[in-house]
Amino acid sequence: MSAPTALRVHEVAPRDGLQNEARILPLVDKIELVRKLAAATPASIEVASFVRADRIPQLADAEKLCAHLLEESWRGGVALYGLVPNLVGFARFQSCGLDGITVLVSATDGHSQANVGQPRARALAEVLEVMAAARVQGVRIRAYVSMALICPVEGVPPVAAVEELVAAFAQADADEVILADTLGRGEPEQLELLIEAAMSHVPVERLGLHLHDTSGRAGELLSLGLEAGIRSVDAAVGGCGGCPFAPGAAGNLSTEKLLSLVATAGLNPGMDVLALDQAGEFLRACLGDTLPS
Repeated sequence: MSAPTALRVHEVAPRDGLQNEARILPLVDKIELVRKLAAATPASIEVASFVRADRIPQLADAEKLCAHLLEESWRGGVALYGLVPNLVGFARFQSCGLDGITVLVSATDGHSQANVGQPRARALAEVLEVMAAARVQGVRIRAYVSMALICPVEGVPPVAAVEELVAAFAQADADEVILADTLGRGEPEQLELLIEAAMSHVPVERLGLHLHDTSGRAGELLSLGLEAGIRSVDAAVGGCGGCPFAPGAAGNLSTEKLLSLVATAGLNPGMDVLALDQAGEFLRACLGDTLPS
């Protein structure tokens, strides 16, 4: 199957990056971070999480952040997304005026219980309700299979479990379905099997990857996905991030590394590298030079 040469980069530093940091950034710094990232012109930025404040205190100011962001004139064509776990979160999202939602379901019951406090089947049922509500409102949807390659509780999930979630997301008309190596310890052979299984339900142009770099193999998995035709990839400036409910997960594939790798593959994400570097320097200063990349 032929695939376009353009690459869609979904920048996740303001959400997935900051949620695992010990320091809670002041609102003014979060606003500036998103502004600087938008100047680098990724396809989209994940800016907020509409979850309980006691679960992710680093992102408790979602409404305040979005109110400031939507007053700005710098957005251009950069879409802004927020993570929505349930209908309560979707009601909060609706008041914020963002462009799209991120939803996720873990591939295993063990991680689903740790992450959202309920088994996978119940979590999926809630997410499908959110997706239905979003569709009525014309909101774009990015649906993630979390822990698709390996889970810290149950190990490698069955391919059938991942495929079941992909099929459910496809049937619910997700704009993109993302396979997530949330722990960052996946193997290329696993990803190859998952991509093949996913493509029986979702066209490759609607598939995406979310990679963490715990084992230093995110670049290898990225290359495999690109060869398969995937053109939507998550990344975080400076390689920041991790999952509070996945012990041992390191930061995301860094946006800087991503751009370097795709350049050699002849793909064009259309991003401003200088502006991205400036965003990385700003975040590094905010966090005390703790970024891995």
